[in-house]
Amino acid sequence: MKARLCLHGVEIKHQAQLLGLVKKLLPQAGISYKVKEKYFPDNDMYKCRIARFQPKTRGAEAGYRALCSWGVLLVSDKLVNIADITLEFDSERPSVVASVERLVERLLAGKQRFVLDEPDLSRRIALLRGCYFLDKLEGYAEADALTALRCHVPWHLYSINKLWEQLLLSGGGQRPLWRQLRVKLRRLRSVLSLVKPLFPEADKWKETLKERADVLSNVREYDVLLQTCERLRMGQSRQEQASGLQQQGLAPVVQSTMLPVDAAVPQLQRLLAGLRQQAQVCTLQQLELNAITFELAQMHLALHRFAALPCEKGLREFFVQRLGKWATKIQQFPEVYPDLQDMEQLHRVRIKLKRFRYALQSVPELQASPQLLRSLKYLQDMLGLLHDDYVNGQYLEQLVAAHPELPELRYEVAMLRGYEQARADGAMEQLTAQWQEFARLLSEWIEELG
Repeated sequence: MKARLCLHGVEIKHQAQLLGLVKKLLPQAGISYKVKEKYFPDNDMYKCRIARFQPKTRGAEAGYRALCSWGVLLVSDKLVNIADITLEFDSERPSVVASVERLVERLLAGKQRFVLDEPDLSRRIALLRGCYFLDKLEGYAEADALTALRCHVPWHLYSINKLWEQLLLSGGGQRPLWRQLRVKLRRLRSVLSLVKPLFPEADKWKETLKERADVLSNVREYDVLLQTCERLRMGQSRQEQASGLQQQGLAPVVQSTMLPVDAAVPQLQRLLAGLRQQAQVCTLQQLELNAITFELAQMHLALHRFAALPCEKGLREFFVQRLGKWATKIQQFPEVYPDLQDMEQLHRVRIKLKRFRYALQSVPELQASPQLLRSLKYLQDMLGLLHDDYVNGQYLEQLVAAHPELPELRYEVAMLRGYEQARADGAMEQLTAQWQEFARLLSEWIEELG
């Protein structure tokens, strides 16, 4: 079975850099050149020059070849560089897959940085435009459950690798990237749990992804606390504006439910910002883009290796069995986790709901209703708010104890804790009703599966 793995060069200045890398690794390969271009609706297009390297071997064919592509994509009136080394190989031959892995390792051992990308340029445009339809991919077959390995998993690798690139090249300065990357890593781990019966190495790669996510966790936890501080500050600002209008007679006088006027927490914000910066520097020192790309490339090759095996189960049948089983277990949660005051139990429920939602969103074949997904997301957010209140409370107590030289910090932390506790109490009051609504929608969805 033919498979492809594409390494997109980051900050490659000219085509000779790509050609030089491949010529060094495949010095005896024959080379041929070709220009490819294609035009799409809405003025999208691609045009590139491709150099094909065919290894010369004795006896049997090598089973793989390398292509260097250099050019541009035009996507939504934006130019995107093409600077790719694509490896085409026979995934049914383990020795060939091993040779390709060694070649990838050598390519990533140099100074030039790479990320995984969609090898088909037409599909890459679709991915950039957000219209990447899995059933249009090469290798998609409804009768073969292994389609999940060929089509449903790889695009997650491209998205994750691109976010790693953006995070590391920006020096970690773009705060939303930390959250987006952690979400993408969790989503892929959920999909790997879903396809585990087809992919014996799923647990191994889930652990690798978890280790990467854990490296990001310290910075993300500080961001969550800083966001809460910012909400507190904005609440103070809104109250001050409302108070000014009332004094001018421009707004009715009502009993305020906002926080006290002195609710801002400047000392706490400065301390958290400094600790976050330290955590960011420490985290970035542990990360190297090509090492991350090689991990993802190894997973990509492993997926193709197992996708080449025979399978008698259909794709939809497989998804129905897996997600149907998960949904049935979720229905039993009120009996398995009865104590709503136990934060550890609620955290386990939240993790399992999150895994179910991420997996469900990654399987368009089952067409979960928007109402079910919204209810699931709302329930997950409520449980997340309760967990954040629990974890943040413990951390803030430790922070106060660690800084006795800042007496005002205790007051500011108490103010922040009161604000978070009020939100958590509101979520707890709604939890039972929200679960009942979700359980109703889930039962309807299970019945639709048949």
